[in-house]
Amino acid sequence: MAIRCLVVTPEKTELDVEARFLTLPMYDGELGVAPGRAPLIGRLGYGILRIETDQGTQRWFIDGGFAQVEEDVVSVLTSRAIVQQALDAAAADAMLEEAISLPGGTFEKAQLRDTALLRARGMARAARTAK
Repeated sequence: MAIRCLVVTPEKTELDVEARFLTLPMYDGELGVAPGRAPLIGRLGYGILRIETDQGTQRWFIDGGFAQVEEDVVSVLTSRAIVQQALDAAAADAMLEEAISLPGGTFEKAQLRDTALLRARGMARAARTAK
């Protein structure tokens, strides 16, 4: 029994693959999904989507969004999905430095800074663990 994993960005369907198991980067931690998983809708964080297939493991950086699990289909709706091997650690570190330097004087600016920090930390972590 397999799980169908769809990763969709505003531009296109980035990925449509059959998997044995996958791990979603949820906002509050990781969530493993195996065939027969109960339905759910959840908020994604910034991190690695790991997909276990018969050909090996695929890893994608997911830039937030939402995930839906229903009848062995996992739909990932995200603003950006990047295959982990394409991540540049130096660029991710520069993005993190830029996020750290953002002002936070008002509530709105602090929220923007905090979101930028979460995104940059997730990308930097993903870039450092790319193999």
